Amino acid sequence: METSQGLTISGVSYQRFSPPERLRDVVDHVWLVESAPLPRLRQEILIPNGRPGLAVALGEPGTRHDPVTQVEWPNAASVFGVMTRPQVLGQVGTSSYAGVEFTPWGLASFGLTALVDEVQPLGDWVGADAVAGLVTELRAVPFGAERAERLAGFLAVRLTTTVAPPVVVEAVRAIDELRGQVAVAEVVRRCGTSYSTLYRLFRRSVGIGPKQYAEIIRYYHFVGGLLGGPADAAATLSALHGYYDQAHAARDFKRYTGVSATTFLAVQNGIAALMHGRSVQDDSTHGG
Repeated sequence: METSQGLTISGVSYQRFSPPERLRDVVDHVWLVESAPLPRLRQEILIPNGRPGLAVALGEPGTRHDPVTQVEWPNAASVFGVMTRPQVLGQVGTSSYAGVEFTPWGLASFGLTALVDEVQPLGDWVGADAVAGLVTELRAVPFGAERAERLAGFLAVRLTTTVAPPVVVEAVRAIDELRGQVAVAEVVRRCGTSYSTLYRLFRRSVGIGPKQYAEIIRYYHFVGGLLGGPADAAATLSALHGYYDQAHAARDFKRYTGVSATTFLAVQNGIAALMHGRSVQDDSTHGG
């Protein structure tokens, strides 16, 4: 399996792999992450990026926390939908995970519902025995391409014949290419359809409408600029395209990160920066 990125930052190792051909339309990439044992709780803020995902703990399971609803899930083996609000990961002890990032419509191709802002135990989908077998299989091979291949194979045999409508794929591509800085009317024009048709098919395939998806992508890239940009968050906010006053931009930033821009900069750390490296930033043939 081809490695598309490998990084080590602050003791956290991260590798990302392109999916096999059979999964190209429904899986954006397979990822692996691990770090040395953590003696104390570490928390990471994950912002919405428009993609569902799957994660399997091979070390000590951490937690996923929704700061809006205060719901907390064990980060053991789970599948989750597109997030419209942030989640906070908590981890202590040995941290080792294998996972995938699906295309926005990917869950439907495995017979799953959209799971927007929800986390479902993987066992509820494939059964507890299958999960236990997967964990054993992944632990038996080293951190690297073979582990990623095993996880991809686990998913490949569960792929259904459901495919995303071409209009949804094209709409996602249009929004991603412009990093969310596009009006839905322009997306509708590019797709050669009506708004009602696009909304209906997009929501059925992705779980949210195209306008909300564009908002998520826009702020995902905005936060990416903060992660790698100047320390002066106010200057970055004031430069945000499409906004005429800094207060408005700041409010919207908080909507999609759950914290102020300055607070986000203060707490940025390993996984939040590593995981921002791809997703919707790189070009792909399937709009992911």
